[in-house]
Amino acid sequence: MPEPVVDLRDPAVLADPVCGYDRVLAESPICWARLPSGEEGWLVTRNEDVRAVLTNPAVRTDPTGLPGQGAQTQEQAFLALGTPPEHLPYLRASMLSLDGPEHTRLRHRISHAFSASRVSELRPRVQQIVDELLDDVEAAPGAGNTPVNLLDVFAYPVATAVVCELVGVPETGWADWWRWGKVLVGEDPAQITPTFGEMVSSCHALVERRRAEPRDDLVSQVIAQGGLTDVDIVALVVFLVLAGHETMAHLLSNGALALMRDPAHRELLRAEPALWPAAVRELVRTDGPVQLARLRYAATDLEVGGVRIAAGDPVQAVLGAANRDPAQFAHPRHADVRWQAEHGRRESSLGFGWGPHFCLGVALAKLEAEVALRGLFERFPAMHPVDEPEWVPLPRARHRVSLHVRLR
Repeated sequence: MPEPVVDLRDPAVLADPVCGYDRVLAESPICWARLPSGEEGWLVTRNEDVRAVLTNPAVRTDPTGLPGQGAQTQEQAFLALGTPPEHLPYLRASMLSLDGPEHTRLRHRISHAFSASRVSELRPRVQQIVDELLDDVEAAPGAGNTPVNLLDVFAYPVATAVVCELVGVPETGWADWWRWGKVLVGEDPAQITPTFGEMVSSCHALVERRRAEPRDDLVSQVIAQGGLTDVDIVALVVFLVLAGHETMAHLLSNGALALMRDPAHRELLRAEPALWPAAVRELVRTDGPVQLARLRYAATDLEVGGVRIAAGDPVQAVLGAANRDPAQFAHPRHADVRWQAEHGRRESSLGFGWGPHFCLGVALAKLEAEVALRGLFERFPAMHPVDEPEWVPLPRARHRVSLHVRLR
């Protein structure tokens, strides 16, 4: 194989993955690279090629039985990352780990909870959560004069409350999920193992509680349907709550910072609030928190963008670069809400992924971001950052440690 063109663990890439991936897109849109795990594989950055990879059934998340670079089972891949054997059943059962009919079956089990009609019913409750949190922020001592960390006082609380209520996690457990998510994003193996164990134990207790006392939530509905083991249900809860609050919190903080730095778009949205849905779609494209899709493997020899990829080769799709592809977007690196409103009604970005693993909760995520960001800027139109936000140096995501702002 050729020498890697780029190392995704390079401190220069970690410090600024946006520029790093954009450079690869411009110079070597499909190239051999050293991936975050340390293994080597193909990096795919063009929008058209990323879509092709994510929709191709010959590109799988499970490397079991594949030749070459992917010559390992999924369990071996997890164990190589230091995963304790007792955690393997939950990782195997995760929707992120499944392909084909098994993935489709599990997805179908919960898709009703994220349908357009169900999400529409949730709007009043999401609005209530946002309004109550903004009331608390406004009523806090020194509000408006003392800087606050927007992640802690708004983004995480909104994201955690919405997904936990949907799934069925009681309010007494919300703070635990916030803490667990931060540990897992930090990728420190010494902390991840005990934290994951806490999550699993908590989820088993939740399943037992909802089996005895069902409510109008997703866990109760899945239990009532039958056909899934407790391990399956726990894996679902872990996947949904982590994905639903961690990425959403950082979408809200990224989007808020982008708008604070863009007075023209703030004024446009103030004058034409009907543009908020388009603004959310555009912010997902330009400032979405996820840069890299989950690693996949070629199940057969295939060709992508004129490059031959051998069976077993790892394939890393770069969602962030694909969302800034000049071949796809008129203003690739900057938000353009008016353009999005006029030309982007169909899903144009890859911020929520693509293909069979396209984000299940996309309708809820868009609603949540629209209600939260609109409420935030209508309440505090002059909000502004007071320092340069500190990024978490991760190759896969654009996450912050903090976003300190002054509200007035």
